[in-house]
Amino acid sequence: MEAMPGISWFLTFLSIVGAVMNVRKMRSSFAVYTIANMGWVAVDIYYGVYAQAALFVVFTVISIWGWLAWGRRPF
Repeated sequence: MEAMPGISWFLTFLSIVGAVMNVRKMRSSFAVYTIANMGWVAVDIYYGVYAQAALFVVFTVISIWGWLAWGRRPF
């Protein structure tokens, strides 16, 4: 049984929203991704899935990198 009910669905929803925003070329999608990815890191550590937590740490860094890179480019 899930100890944090609903959090997985909320993070899934945030990830999908971030993807849709990215398709629409919205820079703020990276902020949404960053929040979702940090949430997944916490959930994965809680459940002891450390390899996946490490993956989401990398995704978080990439999200921050994307936010910074898109901030330097004119649209």
